[in-house]
Amino acid sequence: MPKYVKGAVYVLLALGFICGVLYWRFLSAAGYFTAVKVDVPADCRAIASVPGPEDIAIDRERGIAYVSATDRRLARSNLPGAKGVRGGIYTIDLTRDVADWTLAPVTPATPADFRPHGISLFVMPDGARRLFVVNHPADGGQSIDILDVAENGDLSLFKSVTSPLLVSPNDVVAVGPDNFYVTNDHGTPSDSGKMIDDVLLLGHANVVHYDGKTMSQAADGLVYANGINASADGRHIYVASSLGMALHVYDRDLVSGKLTAVDYARLGTGVDNIDVQPDGSLLIAAHPHMLDLQAHAADPGKLSPSQVVRVVPGAQGGGEAATIYLNNGEEISAASVAAGYQDKMLIGDIFDPKILVCHQSREMKAY
Repeated sequence: MPKYVKGAVYVLLALGFICGVLYWRFLSAAGYFTAVKVDVPADCRAIASVPGPEDIAIDRERGIAYVSATDRRLARSNLPGAKGVRGGIYTIDLTRDVADWTLAPVTPATPADFRPHGISLFVMPDGARRLFVVNHPADGGQSIDILDVAENGDLSLFKSVTSPLLVSPNDVVAVGPDNFYVTNDHGTPSDSGKMIDDVLLLGHANVVHYDGKTMSQAADGLVYANGINASADGRHIYVASSLGMALHVYDRDLVSGKLTAVDYARLGTGVDNIDVQPDGSLLIAAHPHMLDLQAHAADPGKLSPSQVVRVVPGAQGGGEAATIYLNNGEEISAASVAAGYQDKMLIGDIFDPKILVCHQSREMKAY
């Protein structure tokens, strides 16, 4: 065999080995090898919803849940009217009997091009409320829309923030009247670039900070950054890495807003939105099988398992984590948020017209 042929064979074998390792690494991160045991039930009942109640923020003082929803399947389709899909914000009066929990529309008139994603509620010292919303307008561009919440619950646009740093915003956490952090789940807005980021598990995702005047990068090196939230005192920022299957914890400088990575917990599942409860624990919705999630996005008949992880951070780092809900997707597929209220939790999803109201277990059961 000629030397150049032998060399080409070695190169092809090496490339094949590298591609195989990378593919195995991606399948592992996407949960392909994870066995879903439907053995963590919760006492749940479904309430009707508009399609795609992807995120939920709860005003625990007033007993109101804010729901961000967009019909993503229709918006991504080639069907007539897809470009004109307008999402909405809805409220649930949690002070009523659970049997009477329903969604009431409170969508602001402005902006007209409105497709909400992640949301965050901020209560100012004088009691006034603002709702921060990641918006993906149909006409392109990205924005964080800050909405004033009137006494009667009506929403009105206070400010719309845009920046070249909002590449692929996913979730937002408010830390001031017009001060927030946002996750970019990818380092590029293009579908092909996102696919490359995902398959190669590239750490191109980041967190950006807006201080009321300027936007800057606050953290980087993340793989598919997703949900974000803050501790009650604002001193810690929590970020979910979906394909990294991990929770990242940052110390936050209250003056400069600078983030310093201080802790990391691999949770072994595709973590999504994060809810911080009054006791400091976290509820994190998750996707055990990210590939099933992609299949479900294209075909509602294909189920995507849903999981809720409860995390109790330790005072000096570390802590405990447990699965408190796990289903193969029959009860709810593609759960994206679990928001706690008293002894209950509201579970929303990315695509379907459903919200689950479940008993929130305090049992720390490993998965």
